[in-house]
Amino acid sequence: MPAGGQTSRRGRRVPAPVTAGRLSARRIALDVLGRVEATDAYANVLLDTRLRRSALPRPDRALVTELVYGVQRWRGMLDWRLAPVLDRPLAALHPTVRQLLRLGTYQLARLTRIPDFAAVDETVSLAREVGAARASGYVNAVLRRVAAEPRRPTPDAAGDPLAYWIGPGSHPAWLVERWLRRLGREEAGALMNANNQVPPLTVVVNRLKADTGEVERILRGAVPEVVSGRFIPGSFAFRGAGSPRDLPGFAQGLFLPMDEAGALPVLALDLAPGQHVLDACAGGGGKSALIAACVGPTGRVIALDRSPRAIRRLSEATARLGLASVHPTLYDAREAGGAWAGRFSRVLLDAPCSGLGTLRRRPEIKWRRRPEDLPRAAALQAELLAGVAGAVSPGGLLIYSTCSLEPEETDEVINAFLRRHTAFALEAPGQDLQVFADPAREGILRSWPHRHDTDGFFVASLRRGAS
Repeated sequence: MPAGGQTSRRGRRVPAPVTAGRLSARRIALDVLGRVEATDAYANVLLDTRLRRSALPRPDRALVTELVYGVQRWRGMLDWRLAPVLDRPLAALHPTVRQLLRLGTYQLARLTRIPDFAAVDETVSLAREVGAARASGYVNAVLRRVAAEPRRPTPDAAGDPLAYWIGPGSHPAWLVERWLRRLGREEAGALMNANNQVPPLTVVVNRLKADTGEVERILRGAVPEVVSGRFIPGSFAFRGAGSPRDLPGFAQGLFLPMDEAGALPVLALDLAPGQHVLDACAGGGGKSALIAACVGPTGRVIALDRSPRAIRRLSEATARLGLASVHPTLYDAREAGGAWAGRFSRVLLDAPCSGLGTLRRRPEIKWRRRPEDLPRAAALQAELLAGVAGAVSPGGLLIYSTCSLEPEETDEVINAFLRRHTAFALEAPGQDLQVFADPAREGILRSWPHRHDTDGFFVASLRRGAS
């Protein structure tokens, strides 16, 4: 079994860290996959760090990205393919062996350009390289059986949707059951199918530094095909670009990576030059940047976060993007109403959430979330929403948003807030956002991966009474 590593606080085995140097693409992918599963780190953050430190040529960097996201996206299908050829449960295997088998099976099942013998041999060699020589024979035997044996009969998605989406459809059982019950077979199936698609990279122009035409020319010179966004002015989508950090114009702050749905909360704020805005959970600062462009040099954006790490990231982003009007502030948004009572005509609460609307971009989330995470997230969201409400001036607008579409984190939070805060009422957003409007409830926007080809977002527009 592999040597080295340590035990995480959750009792999981954490692989020993590796230095990128001249490591192979598969070695870096294996390291990232192991750490994502063991530490609950985000794949995109780890992957970006590893690739920036590596000496890999562009094709190998693309292979690392394909392997990391592919194994996470199709983990359920890979485990389903492996189950009949294993002599023990997959969960009983050493974490490194488990990741090796998934990595090899992904290449056999999804990467048709790699011959089966090469996928098996490369994985066996990788097992020896990472100190799992004693397990290399087992890895070899299992993967050869995967390659040689006929595929398992695939459950019928219409006749047995639960079995299909848990196995070949690659979603966790609790989420499949939940969505089938809530959305119905066809709608849930369309949503899960959309989650399994590889989304394009989407960027939004930073209008403080560049105009749309300038950024479009730069991007068209760097990537094969650039498509203008369908919903958000000044947005572009494209594929095959690798990390956004590698694109010309990124370091200069000419654009920022953001799904089109991520900009909806900012558009719902209905901003004007000179306004003072509170971005209550600013995170990496993407929405703060869009707000700053709307309020202009005479406006002011107070960007809160209670995480020192987030504030450091936010400060770096404000410097790169030239956000002179954005003021990163280490503060708990739950106390904002007391600190800035009635000070802001616009308040944005893009609340921490389960992230279940972003599975196509962050497929690892579906394997780490549990049903009990939803009420825990909702409790925090309710506290944050109540905490920032007092900062809204009479007649002002409070926007609540999540990158989740689950009722506990969306409608139920809003319903409870309105019962306790009678000065606020839902208000329909502008006509330019009507494509996302919920026809059954005024003041609510929802974007869906399978309907809009965006991340899943929920946005509620809450107007405070004038008195």
